[in-house]
Amino acid sequence: MNRKKFLKSGILTAAAMGAAPSLMSWIPNCVSAGELKQNLTWTPKGGKTLTQLDTKVEEYYGNPDDVSAVGRARKMQALIMELAIKAKTRNENFQVVPQDTLQYAHIDGNATNSYDWNVLNLLDGWGIENFSTTTVTRLANLSKVGIKGTANTNGSTVQVVADNQKIAADNNILWHPRLSAEVYQSPGIGNPGYKPIYSPPSNSYNIIHDPIPAGVANTLNSNNINSMSDAKNYLYMISTGKYSNWPDWETNPGNRLDISTNAGYLVPFSGGRFQPTGPAEVVAQAIADHGTEWDFFWVAKGYAPNEGRKAYIEELAASEWDVFYIDAHFNMSSLTKEEVETLKWKPQGGRRQVIAYLSIGTTELYRWYADPVMVNPNTGSFLHGTVENGTFIPARERFGDDDIPNWMLWSAYSGQYADEATPIWWHPMWRDIIVRGGSPFKNPRYDHSLFPDGRSSIDKIVDMGFDGVYLDNVSRATSSVANWTALQAYNNANPKWYLEP
Repeated sequence: MNRKKFLKSGILTAAAMGAAPSLMSWIPNCVSAGELKQNLTWTPKGGKTLTQLDTKVEEYYGNPDDVSAVGRARKMQALIMELAIKAKTRNENFQVVPQDTLQYAHIDGNATNSYDWNVLNLLDGWGIENFSTTTVTRLANLSKVGIKGTANTNGSTVQVVADNQKIAADNNILWHPRLSAEVYQSPGIGNPGYKPIYSPPSNSYNIIHDPIPAGVANTLNSNNINSMSDAKNYLYMISTGKYSNWPDWETNPGNRLDISTNAGYLVPFSGGRFQPTGPAEVVAQAIADHGTEWDFFWVAKGYAPNEGRKAYIEELAASEWDVFYIDAHFNMSSLTKEEVETLKWKPQGGRRQVIAYLSIGTTELYRWYADPVMVNPNTGSFLHGTVENGTFIPARERFGDDDIPNWMLWSAYSGQYADEATPIWWHPMWRDIIVRGGSPFKNPRYDHSLFPDGRSSIDKIVDMGFDGVYLDNVSRATSSVANWTALQAYNNANPKWYLEP
């Protein structure tokens, strides 16, 4: 079915109006049930049958026009539940870990209500990026009921790392710091764990941290980690940027030599071709510590420019962490099942959990579904709606084009992630992309060779052999309150406007 026919089919409207597809109908037309290997005899925690859970999911999605705080909470809970059910019918041990918005563990997304066991019975962990008294308490309480808490925040000083690791240990939480130059260098030159990194604290997600400066060397073990609850530590590394496009590093080394902005790109290396650049005092200290001969880290380790992917897998596999949170893709292609299997075994012995990152609350340009019909060719950004002067304007009205998708609401962020858009995550087309399969959208820059057309994001992650999934951008349901108010007014005046083919 081509895109035009798909958009004009009755499937779209029927699904959104409550004609909920059965579990078996989630399977893409191009893939048989046998190929997906679903275990429809899986017994969920809590005693509900799959049919009852499927009904509960549709109940939580509710009225598609209701974008009140409770309506949004239940719709996001529904998407998390739908995804978890799909994954666990294929692998009953599959781990599901949402990030942030901890109040969504509760009925109606209200932290003063009791836990919502329809949601929690399908989860295995919960992550945060805000390490505060409130979030620590909430994560500790979740860990007590079998939902392992994980936290990923800045570790700006040695003392902050030590203090936060103690708080985490005392509350049965796993804390992974994003480190600063002070902490990277704290073991001392020549000692285990030392890294010649001179960049200040940042949100860098592309470094394989050493457990020593991260403050968790005492937790390393050779145990088999069969679930999130077994883990004693974890690595949060959701970007492969440090391992990507090395030929361009050779051709255009310039900005990659600045050691104040690129953590670990350049390292001391006898016979190295470069000297570090950056603020004079930083460069002077680096040269005083290590001399004038530096080169790219991968050159120092003996890799060729075309071996970035190989180095990424080998260096990850050689690290000693119990759990990886990583991207399921490398340079516009999926990791292979063999690569994921390599990552599952710790060098000191024992199995680890390899968890795939997946954004369910924003659209991302470098994903498999970023079809040209969604993207503005002039700006390279998604064709989404907007809110102007308190009034919501849908994408088709904004751009005067009835052929573009109409379910991307507005820019999800400003700054670094301004190219991401907030979708109507309960829309049938987004559910097809993330969970159900059968989506007609296709990014021509992406290598689709490993999967049949239409395979959903979660099915691809299960196919690759990942042990679980880390669900990001759940928080988009609680952000931009003024925008949601404008959207509610538009929905009231134009019910189900986004279902027009």
